[in-house]
Amino acid sequence: MRWRRHIGLFFGLLVAAGPLFAQGYNGPLTIQGLDRNTLHSAAGRGMGGITIGHRNEIGLMFHNPATLGSLTTTKITLGGIQQSEDAEQVQQYAPVRYYSNFSLLMEGLTHLIPDPDPLLGGSSSADTVQRPFDNIGPNWSRSKNHDIPLQGFFAMPFTVGGVKLAVGLGAAEYADLNHFYQNNNTLSPPVFLQRPLPTFRPTNDAPVAVDWSQYIRSREGSLRGYGVALSGSMAKGDLSFGISGMMIRGTSDDVEQLLGRGRMTFFSNSFRLDSVYRHIRNIGTSEYSGQEITLGGIYRGRHLSIGFSAKLPTTITRTFTTVVEADTTGIISTSTMSGEDQIQLPWRGTVALSLTPRENVMLGFEYEIRSYALAVYTSPGGSEASPWLSSSVFHIGAEYTPEPWLALRMGIRGQAEVFEPEGNPIAGEPVTFSVYSAGFGLFHAGLQFNVTYEYSQMKYQDIWGSAVSMNSVKRNTVVADLSYELPWMP
Repeated sequence: MRWRRHIGLFFGLLVAAGPLFAQGYNGPLTIQGLDRNTLHSAAGRGMGGITIGHRNEIGLMFHNPATLGSLTTTKITLGGIQQSEDAEQVQQYAPVRYYSNFSLLMEGLTHLIPDPDPLLGGSSSADTVQRPFDNIGPNWSRSKNHDIPLQGFFAMPFTVGGVKLAVGLGAAEYADLNHFYQNNNTLSPPVFLQRPLPTFRPTNDAPVAVDWSQYIRSREGSLRGYGVALSGSMAKGDLSFGISGMMIRGTSDDVEQLLGRGRMTFFSNSFRLDSVYRHIRNIGTSEYSGQEITLGGIYRGRHLSIGFSAKLPTTITRTFTTVVEADTTGIISTSTMSGEDQIQLPWRGTVALSLTPRENVMLGFEYEIRSYALAVYTSPGGSEASPWLSSSVFHIGAEYTPEPWLALRMGIRGQAEVFEPEGNPIAGEPVTFSVYSAGFGLFHAGLQFNVTYEYSQMKYQDIWGSAVSMNSVKRNTVVADLSYELPWMP
């Protein structure tokens, strides 16, 4: 039967062996979120994500392990992150030649058009105003809060053979897997959306059938990292090198939903909309595993510090189990799918410098290299693809310490996604935006309390043949950590 063919097509998308789309139009939920690494230090995030120049800051040990070289006493840090996210999509359609009612239907405006008067001469079935069978509409908005579990770090300096060493242990979020995508006007095949135009025009003898659906996918979860870092310093502590290793584990709850809105049949100068009953929902969980090694080095001068960090290539494996619920006749049928895929992440890294023009002023600059175009995704079927895009972004920040007990921080950093907008005028350019931050630190008797607020708004437009989808995601993030220097240990 025809509905079985469409269900099979949807299932096939979930385990497709071909190229993937990281954001995409009705693309499957696979490895979304694995690129969103978390910066753990509230002080570092307050300065726009700067990872060098800080002293006694152990929350950076997995970003640049050489930062432990500035540690003077044993220290413990606990922290957490809270984020609110507001996302929306607004669609606009241009009139399509021969099918003027199509754009009005897609925008949910046909209720403003009266039915044609059958008593008027010249009217025919082609003059019928096609109307939706639901009240979904083209646009949507969504608000969501995310609380990241508590993360902790412990580090201790010691000396062996005249060489200053420091070792650290930590458990923290490695990557934020939360992801959401929705399109209320998914067409299969995507007539009038393909580029370039014009598309093939149907005829009355050879009409074209198109399925009209709402598609939603979402993922909630995070990857946790558990690891150790080691740093060694030479030349009176001015030059430090470090290495860290993390064991990566995590889970996520995954949902995909396809809701049939109708079936369109396009003729030469008109189209017909028929009602369909099709609801397919995939509910599952994913488990992730992997390891990561990071190298780092920092030279600290009186007024200038320079450093680098590099993350070695690593592989993260996802094992998933999905329950498929299909309802096309009013009776729900269920089945279970399971499988395994993986993403091989390439070399990534940063180069940075910090300036200290005065004792109570620090300026930081960092250049982050995200070579994700070299990442290789292996599907459950064994085929390989490179679905992500590379980018390079800057981090800039400043810290001012007006009093020994107070530090004021602010910064801005570039942020990049691994996908590009549909119809991107500059092919291969990913979606980018800026993250603005401000925060403070309080110090007293071995205690340090850091708080940072971050704001970002990501905007991009998916440009189709006859439509534009305007997407916006606003994020408000609060990062806080509390540190204590243990006085009875070195």
